[in-house]
Amino acid sequence: MLVVKPVTRSILAKVVKGAIVRPLTRTLNYHINFDKYVKEFEDAERILVDQLKDIEAQKQEQLRYVGRMLAPEVEVWLKRARMVLNDAQYVTDEIRKGKYMLRSIVGKHVVRLTLEMKDLCEHGSFERMSSYAASSAMTSLPTTDIVGISREEEICNYLMKQEVRMLGVWGMPGLGKTTIMKHIYNKLMEGNKFSKMIWITVSEGADISRLQNDIARILSIDLSDDEDTNVRAKKLYEELMKTGSYLLILDDVCQRISLEDVGIPKPSADNGRKIVVTTRDRKVIQKMSCKAVEVRFLSDDESFQLLLSKVGEDVLADPTIKPIMKAILKECGGLPLKIVTVASSLKGVLDRDRWVHALDQLKRSRDLLKTRYDDLAGTDKDCFLHSALYPADYAIPKEDIIEYWIEEGLVDEMESREERKSKGHACLQRILDSSLLLGADGKNIVMTSKAGRDMALSLIAKEFPCFVKAGMKLKELPNELEEALDIKKVSLMENFISKIPPEISPKSKKLTTLLLSGNALEEIPESFFTHMQALKYLDLSRNPFKILPNSISNLENLTALLLSECKNLEEVPSLSKLLALKKLNLEKTRIKEVPQGMGFLVDLRYLNLRFISCLEEIPQGLLPKLQRLQHLAIHPTLSRAKEIMELNKLENFEGRFADLQDLSKYVDFLRKQSQRTIKYFILVGKTVEYKLRSCTNSVIVKDCNTEGSHVLPWDVEEFGIEKCNNLSSLNGVSGLQEATLLKKCRIEECERLESVFSSSCPPLKSLESLVLRHLKNLNVLVAYPEPFLHAFSSLKVLFLVKCPKIKILFSTKLRLLQHLINLEQVIIWGCDQMEQIIEEEEEEEILSDATEFTFPKLKELGLWHLPELKSICSTKGVMLCKSLQKLEIWNCPKLKRIPLKLDISFENGKVFHHPPLKDIKMKSNEWKSIEWDHPDAKKALLPLVRIM
Repeated sequence: MLVVKPVTRSILAKVVKGAIVRPLTRTLNYHINFDKYVKEFEDAERILVDQLKDIEAQKQEQLRYVGRMLAPEVEVWLKRARMVLNDAQYVTDEIRKGKYMLRSIVGKHVVRLTLEMKDLCEHGSFERMSSYAASSAMTSLPTTDIVGISREEEICNYLMKQEVRMLGVWGMPGLGKTTIMKHIYNKLMEGNKFSKMIWITVSEGADISRLQNDIARILSIDLSDDEDTNVRAKKLYEELMKTGSYLLILDDVCQRISLEDVGIPKPSADNGRKIVVTTRDRKVIQKMSCKAVEVRFLSDDESFQLLLSKVGEDVLADPTIKPIMKAILKECGGLPLKIVTVASSLKGVLDRDRWVHALDQLKRSRDLLKTRYDDLAGTDKDCFLHSALYPADYAIPKEDIIEYWIEEGLVDEMESREERKSKGHACLQRILDSSLLLGADGKNIVMTSKAGRDMALSLIAKEFPCFVKAGMKLKELPNELEEALDIKKVSLMENFISKIPPEISPKSKKLTTLLLSGNALEEIPESFFTHMQALKYLDLSRNPFKILPNSISNLENLTALLLSECKNLEEVPSLSKLLALKKLNLEKTRIKEVPQGMGFLVDLRYLNLRFISCLEEIPQGLLPKLQRLQHLAIHPTLSRAKEIMELNKLENFEGRFADLQDLSKYVDFLRKQSQRTIKYFILVGKTVEYKLRSCTNSVIVKDCNTEGSHVLPWDVEEFGIEKCNNLSSLNGVSGLQEATLLKKCRIEECERLESVFSSSCPPLKSLESLVLRHLKNLNVLVAYPEPFLHAFSSLKVLFLVKCPKIKILFSTKLRLLQHLINLEQVIIWGCDQMEQIIEEEEEEEILSDATEFTFPKLKELGLWHLPELKSICSTKGVMLCKSLQKLEIWNCPKLKRIPLKLDISFENGKVFHHPPLKDIKMKSNEWKSIEWDHPDAKKALLPLVRIM
């Protein structure tokens, strides 16, 4: 019999407990609490993803300026966050498989990654994202390793040639256009080829004013925003003309830039100036008349060399890794950005299993797309598949793709077009949530990824025969199109097709959709549409032809005809036979009269006649015949209110009335529409140059007598008034008292206007933006001492531009300040007599030790070209602005104090300050002369200052 002594039993028990019980307990714990751990994991992942997006956005904004370097700790954090989220995606895939017996194994990884993600979130706040170089011009740019040396040499050779003055470098995202140009920039800087080199990152949404500011900053010139863009352009032009030879690189350009509007001299053969534009869109280069250089996908050899340079040649010591490398490169498809991303987690890795895991992840991401597609509902699947008719990596406006789905019949037929659009938006959001289409934060566009589109095209072939050659740089119509007898849909959009041979006519009698938009078609043969009797959707937008073939008149099944931005089109054939037509878009054409036979289009739901400068009038009596119209857009051509009021199905109206009498009729009509809602954008009076509206319901009035007319509907959200010289204040605008939904108000060039409100303010509880420009007699915002309760309580933006008589912006006598709790942005430009921003009553100033003015949400304060401004508030006044991020003071020579309450501390060599200022812009002499209340303010804030 085996006898175990007590001491031995004790040791054995500890061994069993350590080697078996504890691991088993942990395993059971992972299994039992799996759902709880997964929820914590998903919460941590969501928070980290949001934080990563925020830091990426901050990084993009800060690195927009040449010479600004990302802080090393931020680089490390970003790299670690991406790697952890990559691992998290793998674990998420395992969770979705739902294998019960693997819960304990997956649970272990879930807990580990949750802790890592929480740790990243805790350490994802940085005192400073980047540091700023002393000079923004002629500073070397940080770069990564370059591939495609031949392309770099080609660009350099072009820049050396006297006859090449403007160069356009283009290619899809991820191909390394910016990296190549940074290398060239640095190389040319060392060679002293140019007297000055300027790098501007443009990106989407950049306007002329911002471009002018960026160039002016690099040239170190005074370019005050109080002047209009033409004056600023003249200053820039004169300065650049003095510069001699220079290289100007405009990186990431999304649309055509007018050099003249910005103030950039055109390069000539003898002045030594060169301009390089980088873009993903070749159309931009064509419109800017640049010599085009395409950055293409990497060859197999280039791809391999790039991957090897990132992971190190030591990995080739194991011969079994090389085939895996080649398989990985095949999945990357010649995209440098994708190769570099994969390589970042494999540097120096000699473990073959990790290489296999990386390859599996790439393949899984492809398989994941199919899984996500399978999870969509039937209608959503159809909508996604039709997105593949657009080119890869093509920016599609959300409204455009939803309108396309509607006209293709993919969104269920409903009585209301707005309901169909809402359903389309919901469908689009579900597709975006599945990551099958890509969105952009804050932008109304979606994009097709290459992988997602490739999958969709392979699936489309099974659903319906189609012919898709969109964005393929074709110059001729493919011959095989003519003999394809069973195709239903053809997409040749965004190519360079300029001519269609007369003998070519597609023979498919099943063809229902033809997309030829964005080509260079100068003429379409008469016979081209001969066999297309089944055609329903025809998009010929953005082509330069002047006339259309008469054969279009025989397409009796056509439901949508799109001709927008055919800027040479002068005439459209008769539409009298197109009785099935539901949508007609002639925006930005040159037609002088509406097409014949339009009165027969009784099923027409959508009509767009916007921005047709040659169209003088709509024939009287035509519009009332189109009783099924739901969307109508006509301007600058005049509309008659009486005829618009007869359209009983109308849901959206954009148009221009001749005078306020017509507007008043329509306003009265809107008030009586209790059973339906009409969205509107109405211009009144002389032709108004107006950018796209940002609100649903807008009224813009120019050069009219506002007395006695009912101007505003009760549900107006945006109101603009310009050159109405009978107004002394907005109290004279009929209907304003009832406009409780008004969000934006803009007043320009009203010569008699002395105050925005001369008596009790209407209850503008929803007003968010107030823009006042060029009001030469404005002397006060509100003349009445007791504003209406809660007036301006929602105001976020206040712009005051070129109002020469106003001396005080806010007075405590008016009790207005207490309502401005939501103010986020205040910009004051060119107000010659402005002396003080906030004026205290004399009694308050004497009795008070220190008056605090609280603006809890103010993020930006800009004071530009105010020659008489002596103070922001009284000498004892202090501003509490806990959210302030941006402070700009420019050309305010008499201003000597910034009354901003600051909390500043120094710990371990770091500076902490509140509010969280990120950007201060001043002239050098102003920064030196202006005083701050806190003694350490200048020392603490100096790194944030951009001296102009």
